[in-house]
Amino acid sequence: MPEGKQVQAMFTGIAGRYDLLNHVLSGGIDFYWWWRMARRSGAAPGQRFLDVAAGTGDSSLALARRGAEVLSTDFTHAMLRLGPAKFRRKGFADLIWASSDADAQALPFKDATFDGLTICYGIRNVEDRARAYGEFLRVLRPEGRLTILEFSTPVLPGLRQVYDWYSLKVLPRIGGWISGDPGAYTYLPESIRGFPDQARLAGELEAAGFASVAWTNLTGGIVALHTGVKPAE
Repeated sequence: MPEGKQVQAMFTGIAGRYDLLNHVLSGGIDFYWWWRMARRSGAAPGQRFLDVAAGTGDSSLALARRGAEVLSTDFTHAMLRLGPAKFRRKGFADLIWASSDADAQALPFKDATFDGLTICYGIRNVEDRARAYGEFLRVLRPEGRLTILEFSTPVLPGLRQVYDWYSLKVLPRIGGWISGDPGAYTYLPESIRGFPDQARLAGELEAAGFASVAWTNLTGGIVALHTGVKPAE
């Protein structure tokens, strides 16, 4: 995995075309994945959510559509600064705030501040996941929920082979052409292949201290939703 500064530089370089790339490379199914994430998170009016690694804010928008107040954060300022215009355009600027840059491994927030915390396609890029899980527990209120949306290991027969072919052969070419940075979309499939599968990621969350850990596969396991709850005090 590249060092944090390298990841930051990579996403800075593709920020302007990041949304287009997500929609094209996923065939538009990313909107469904955002919707499932927000529903699974339990976001609702009166709740305050921290969206870590929010990028340009599509995940934050999905939470706000369910009525939650959302603090949208990211390690890469070039991604984060694109969010506010999108939030205004979609009519949710009153529910979403883009904070200063935030590292998942050292969140600049007080203990027990949030009812829920989400991280979508970001935990894969964190150098020290155990440290990040500790931060997630710290800033969540007792019984607050962590929701992770991340690329995972396909489970349907034959799908893994097709997905490997697409991610290793097709995705880097299309991603590199649209973004102008072939290296960024070579890193993506490599980072997915090196990431823990569904059961091992669940084990990491349990080891970190989360309770009621569970996961749901989406689109045959191409992505997975993991949830865990901070134990009551």
